[in-house]
Order: sequence, then C-alpha cells, then structure tokens
Amino acid sequence: MPQQSPAGAGSEPAWHQALAYAVTGRRIAELGHQARPDVAGLTDYLRRLNSGADPNGPAADPPPDGRVPADLMAGIGPAQFWAALRELRDALDRAGPRQDQPVVADRPWSAEELRLMADRPPHHGS
Repeated sequence: MPQQSPAGAGSEPAWHQALAYAVTGRRIAELGHQARPDVAGLTDYLRRLNSGADPNGPAADPPPDGRVPADLMAGIGPAQFWAALRELRDALDRAGPRQDQPVVADRPWSAEELRLMADRPPHHGS
C-alpha cells in the first residue's frame, strides 16, 4: 500500500484518494493523506485492487464527468493534480492489463455492431 498518513492528518491533502477516485470512481479512505503523491506505490495498489486481491472488491467505473469531489481536492492545485494524474495513467498503461484476463476474445460481431458497420452516410457513395 502507498505511504500514507492517517485520515485527517493535519493539513496534508488526500492525494492518493483524489487520484484513485479519478481513475476508479471509488472513494478509498484507507489511502489516507499525503504531502505529495507516490505514483509508483499508488499504481501497485490500484493494480492489486483491480486484480481482486483487495477485500473491498473491484474498482468501479471512473466518474463520467471526470470530476473528483471537492473534499478530496482540498489543498491540491489543479496543475499539480493533472500532472500527477497523467503520470498515474501512464504508469497504469505501462503496467498493462492483468495477465489472468484477456483484453478481448475473438468473437463474432453482435447484431448492433453489424448494424453500425453497415450504416453509411448519404454522401458515402455506396
């Protein structure tokens, strides 16, 4: 688990909670508060969370509007947050998908996918 301070520790921001919320859509209070983010540690934690090794269950979908609750963002500047989030997303991308779960299995297209592929705009010419 990433280096942390207990929840409510002084005036330290909830870096890991805010970053985790941005990529999972879940509040994870056990991540505590940090003076600065530990992206490598948080990446490892989120990979374990996604693999089912975390007793709290799998991650939810990220928030559709991309907003992190204001209480998690307290004390975190927007530019620093976006830089840390970019670093976290890059690290998660480099880590790749879980090895026990295929990215996509070969399968026939669904009726909806076939309909969308056959749909052509009027100016397409076919």
